Amino acid sequence: MAGDDAAGTQVFHLALLGEARLRHGGAHLPLERRTAAVLTWLALEGPHPKYRLAGLLWAESSEATARNNMRQLLRRLRLSVGAELVQGSDVLSLVEGVTIDAAELQAHVLAGRHAQALALEGVLLGALEFDDCPEFQAWLESARERLDKLRRRAASAESEAKERAGDLSGALVLAEKLLAMDPYSEEAWRRLMRLHYIAGDRMAALNAFERCRRLLREELDTQPLPQTVALAREIERGPAAPPRGAPAKLPLSVLRPPVLVGREREWARMEEAWTEGKTIFLSGEPGVGKTRLAHDFAASRGVHMVLESRPGETHVAYSTHVRLLRQIMARCPDATLAPWVRRELSRLMPDMAGAEGLPPPMVDEAERSRFLEANCLAIYQLCAGMDAIVADDLQYMDAATAEFALLMLSRRHDIPSDGVFPRFVDTYRRGELTPIAAACIQQLVEAGLAVVIELEPLHSEAVGTLLGSLELAGAEGLTDNVMRYTGGNPLFIMEALRHLLESGGLERGWPEQVHPSGRGRDLIQRRLERLSAPALQVARLAALAKTSFAVELASEVLEMTPMSLATHLSELEAAHVLRGERFTHDLLFDVVREAIPPSLVPLLHRRLASALEQRKAAPVVVAQHWLEGKEPQRAAPFLVAAANAEASAFRHMEAALLYYRAATALEEAGALDEAARVRARARGIPSA
Repeated sequence: MAGDDAAGTQVFHLALLGEARLRHGGAHLPLERRTAAVLTWLALEGPHPKYRLAGLLWAESSEATARNNMRQLLRRLRLSVGAELVQGSDVLSLVEGVTIDAAELQAHVLAGRHAQALALEGVLLGALEFDDCPEFQAWLESARERLDKLRRRAASAESEAKERAGDLSGALVLAEKLLAMDPYSEEAWRRLMRLHYIAGDRMAALNAFERCRRLLREELDTQPLPQTVALAREIERGPAAPPRGAPAKLPLSVLRPPVLVGREREWARMEEAWTEGKTIFLSGEPGVGKTRLAHDFAASRGVHMVLESRPGETHVAYSTHVRLLRQIMARCPDATLAPWVRRELSRLMPDMAGAEGLPPPMVDEAERSRFLEANCLAIYQLCAGMDAIVADDLQYMDAATAEFALLMLSRRHDIPSDGVFPRFVDTYRRGELTPIAAACIQQLVEAGLAVVIELEPLHSEAVGTLLGSLELAGAEGLTDNVMRYTGGNPLFIMEALRHLLESGGLERGWPEQVHPSGRGRDLIQRRLERLSAPALQVARLAALAKTSFAVELASEVLEMTPMSLATHLSELEAAHVLRGERFTHDLLFDVVREAIPPSLVPLLHRRLASALEQRKAAPVVVAQHWLEGKEPQRAAPFLVAAANAEASAFRHMEAALLYYRAATALEEAGALDEAARVRARARGIPSA
């Protein structure tokens, strides 16, 4: 396999499922046992100290012998491959350009590509064992179990998908495959029983129950769980060929209702505002349907894009605006901006700086005006051909973005001839806007440039129409109960139906045990209680990290390997708690955050602060985590740094407030002299 190219420019495929081997071009290179172990560890765990790994693989040798053995192993690998496959001197890692089947399996499951995941068969490192390396052997067994769990999740999800699509034979094949992976899973046995029954084969369903009961008695000396027995009794009593009626649980109509109901009046007002060229603001309580209405209306206007403000952005200047710019630039990668515009944009996005480097800090209002003008012109130019932008969840928008939006929307009649100004359709939670954002919206309304439309919960007739549109047997007859328990909030309605579908109770009507849920919180809490403990811990971290949450951050803070974290994220997505790295809706975010044990909150905040500090995150974000972690003295320097940045941008009020927060933190920590100096800086700011 020798060649002149560096490994980084070649394509190597590392096969770890089954016999360990390396493929390059048409050649296959079998891997020696410890070589396979090194590559597997680096592939699944990431970079690792060279000699710590040597200690795992030559556990009974002296340190000097282990080090020498590792050097020889890497040398043999380099000679056999003809290129550097492993890089680093003290810390080893795989070079770029190496694909790994075990990592592909994990990625397929996370992305919902379950069929592709199931096509990757084989035990991790096949029949290789490492009894002479007990610590590595323990890790290998754990990694094998994690991969098996991913495969089981993929088989279960793909079986459910085929059932929803009406492919019962395909769903049955996967149910049998799931049982082969985990023959003691009664959940898998119940799935097989139910699929046989709805396919019209009651005898096969009952035979599956008998197989389950015999296996548990002979292998584990136990009996099936009550719910398994109850399902068998229900099948015995039911008809031989049940009607092929309602789709499987969680059909698409529940995840997203097919029609928008009860919003005719609001739609008409939006049509009127659009004709008049006004910005449209939709306000209402969480879950009332603001986002759905905004998205559907924008889609009816033509080409549009969606910008979501996120929890945690409120205190990071221009964070929402920067994400808007990056989203628009991703749609127009070949756009050519004037050099002076790019230079001004590099104040917010350093990667846009040219050969001359970053511009110096602004020193007067004229330079700040030039900066704002450049940002306006960039949006005008990049939005050419776009009809609408939906800006969702403005209650999270930072003050600097709000002030810039006021300027930009106020100048809509001054757009250059070669620019296009898309209409904005914005949403926010009623009563949760920052004072600055609320004032900006009020100014636009008073100037006749915007309209605010308040959304209320659906009335009873609209709730009935919504339930009827879902095509779920029995749902329309629950209108009165749903209206009483949810108050007409569309999100809570769908949460209630989701609960009934998951518990199998929809056909039996509204259950007596479901009580008013205090805005749906206990329905969501029940779903959270079904999560594994590690998955719930990941969700808790996401709630505290807010917009900073990312896979790499969670792996470090929770001390989880990437593979185990991937398993827990997959579980959260399957439970509709997270979508990617965000909560599926704000109510879930609130419930998770409020339910975190108080003793755990400061610890997680401190770990977040430390990790974000290493990542050079925005100072105000790091400071907030140190404050919530009960470490005010460690928060103070970051608050001062954030204040300095605001002062340099002539945002005097924001700078003063941050200096005062820093002084308060120092006083709480007992650093009274330093606190006094910081307060003096705040008092020295104009109009502070």
